[in-house]
Amino acid sequence: MSFYKSIAPFYDYIFPPSPLQVKFIERISGNIEGIRILEVGGGTGNLAMLLGEQGAQVDAIDLDEEMIAYARKKAEGMEGINFFGMDMLDISKKWESNSFDTVVSFGNTIVHLDDLLQIRSFFSMAKEVIKSGGHLIVQMINYDRILDQQVEGLPAIENEEIKFQRFYDFHKSQNKIDFRTHLKIKETDEEIKNVVKLFPLRKRQIEDLLGECGYKDIRFYGSFSGQPLSEESIPLIFSARKPSR
Repeated sequence: MSFYKSIAPFYDYIFPPSPLQVKFIERISGNIEGIRILEVGGGTGNLAMLLGEQGAQVDAIDLDEEMIAYARKKAEGMEGINFFGMDMLDISKKWESNSFDTVVSFGNTIVHLDDLLQIRSFFSMAKEVIKSGGHLIVQMINYDRILDQQVEGLPAIENEEIKFQRFYDFHKSQNKIDFRTHLKIKETDEEIKNVVKLFPLRKRQIEDLLGECGYKDIRFYGSFSGQPLSEESIPLIFSARKPSR
């Protein structure tokens, strides 16, 4: 069973809906009522539903069909929200150029791509489907901190339902990280362990790739509250604008 399929029933306990993420998108994109948003890595649909409640038209994709199934069930009856099970590298095949005001990818999604070439391809495809003057907004882990400080894990996520532990093992020869997770379901004492390989994308690489793809106004943040990115920031969030014609 895949990592995300195994944790799908408990995903909302690990990553509950975050109105702060919606406010951050509004900070970058302006009033989101009536705008069209593509969410890449939509999980179980929490962000898409919050955006939809604010009047945005949202298409959300995820590679894991189990996640998409949960999202569709939760959003049943909501208008203006669509979920698709598909690869993030196929977005320019499914949607025409200039289709979206904003493309959003949260939840450390882009580092599931294999290498810089694939990440550059995603940035390029996103720019193609974004309207002139629109934005790409991405949240991931700050891998400069992970690599430079040899951080072995992230703080545990714990509540009444679950305890979710996250660990890192860096393989220098492969330039990949083993992302090891340990999920404990408190009601049943069930334990789910998984390992996923991630590409540890650095800030300077992001800047280089976005520049190569023609983005402008590239900005980095250390939280959804808009704090500046620092060496100690756990998340790395960035926005970039497709130039106006």
